[in-house]
Amino acid sequence: MKLITFTIFLVLVLLTSASMAGWQTQTSGVTDNLQSIYFINETTGWVVGANGRILFTTNGGMVWAQQVSNTTQVLLTVDFPSPLSGYAAGSNGIVVKTTNAGAGWTTGTIPGISTINAIDFINDVTGYACGSEGKVAKTTNGGTSWVVTTLSAFDLNTLKAFDANLVIAAGTSGTIFKTTNGGNNWTQQITGSNNYISSIVFSDMNNGYFTTLGLIEEVYRTSNGGNNWLAVTSPGNTGGLSELAIVTSNIVYGAGPSGKIRITTNSGMTWDTQPSGDTTLFFLSIFMVNTNVGYIAGNGGKILKTGDGGGIGIKQISSSVPKGYELSQNYPNPFNPVTNITFSLPKTGIVKLAVYDVLGKETAVLINNEALGIGTYNVDFNASQLSSGIYLYRIEAGDYKETKKMILTK
Repeated sequence: MKLITFTIFLVLVLLTSASMAGWQTQTSGVTDNLQSIYFINETTGWVVGANGRILFTTNGGMVWAQQVSNTTQVLLTVDFPSPLSGYAAGSNGIVVKTTNAGAGWTTGTIPGISTINAIDFINDVTGYACGSEGKVAKTTNGGTSWVVTTLSAFDLNTLKAFDANLVIAAGTSGTIFKTTNGGNNWTQQITGSNNYISSIVFSDMNNGYFTTLGLIEEVYRTSNGGNNWLAVTSPGNTGGLSELAIVTSNIVYGAGPSGKIRITTNSGMTWDTQPSGDTTLFFLSIFMVNTNVGYIAGNGGKILKTGDGGGIGIKQISSSVPKGYELSQNYPNPFNPVTNITFSLPKTGIVKLAVYDVLGKETAVLINNEALGIGTYNVDFNASQLSSGIYLYRIEAGDYKETKKMILTK
């Protein structure tokens, strides 16, 4: 009996490890567009979206349960300042509130704001919201009443409340406003961008980033609380990013249209791409709990999770035409827990790069049938969720197939 129990336990551990390599799709049970996702720890979180949809999990997304929001409005943003107290808001000025972790939600509105794009609460009763027509709102009584201020004619899409006094809001046409006295006065910041700011994030009061959504994909960085914004290396060419998630002042994730997932680990100097497995997806929200655990939500009820920081990053290191296909030996090898794999493609095509155990079981998909162009690529593989041992990594690109061995030592 002990042997059987241990065997079952080992199988479950291996399955869990394999499933959390990279970004993996979860079952949400809905097809509504999911607009915003928020977690209070690695396992407990909420996601909101169209038709007043609110989903809730307490086991890291293994099961998503629906909660009754008492509205059919589109919910665009969600925030939980404490495990029991939460708010969601969206179209037609709707605000829904819970004081029991979503077991019950009550409805209200913010008069004067037709669409609420973002909310951020610093505690159970004090919070800020921003939305259409350049309006921001503040409550100090848990949403019973709101003080609304118009800052500009441009929509405000995102905001960050550091405390009751210090708040930054951003939106259309590169607009950013900052208050240091609880909204009594707001100062407009010069950003250098004229595009649609979709997300603004800070690791502390000084270090932050914003990104744009649209034809031009931009990321700007500040190290002095927004007094100066400097453009950093663009994560990509077109489409932009819907939302950023900041882990530290150096590590930032982004998600957006065409199934894009980006990561920088050097303050935006360079960006790597992490495969989502589906370029038809439109990601609307990303939330990183810590350096390993994160969640993404998007159109069609899609929810993705990573347990290893996205597992890998794909970086094109050369666009020159190589002599032929090549899969290099990973380096370092043996490794713990991160190693790098380089491969070359003389033709544009669909590529799959996966890791297998010695029995041939697929334990991680590093590139999931992604279309890659001519050139040489680096892939970082994070095996923190796998056990020590010998693994095989295999590339498939058209008729080209090659397999090599690597050793994980912990």
